[in-house]
Amino acid sequence: MLREALIEALTSFGGEVREEGGTIAFTKVLAERRVFLARRRLVYRAVVRVDEGKREVHVRETLTETGSGLALESGAGFKAESYRTRPGAREGTIAEQAELFGKKYSYTFDFAAVRAALEVAARNHGCTVHPRFSL
Repeated sequence: MLREALIEALTSFGGEVREEGGTIAFTKVLAERRVFLARRRLVYRAVVRVDEGKREVHVRETLTETGSGLALESGAGFKAESYRTRPGAREGTIAEQAELFGKKYSYTFDFAAVRAALEVAARNHGCTVHPRFSL
């Protein structure tokens, strides 16, 4: 019922959906670039965990870059961030990180639409959604 509704909501975004040990994992490759003998991918992943007892749906989102092959780029970087804690999702963080990756990749993907679809499915079954963003 609720799990099926969440899976249906996620499959509408065209990625891979699978159940892993009590969670629902959604993975979608947003962009890929090839440089000489290297391949880099930008991957969005959402992990959904349903707590039936509390009637809660926990959503953890990540945006990562994976690579394989011979790396021609040197150096590694990081980005420091500051934020205020407020109730609800940290919309800015995934948008900021997507903006950083947007300098390397060209893609269009609405992260908020995934979260909104999950919220609608959860609300229709009397549950609340607690989003989290992971780096």
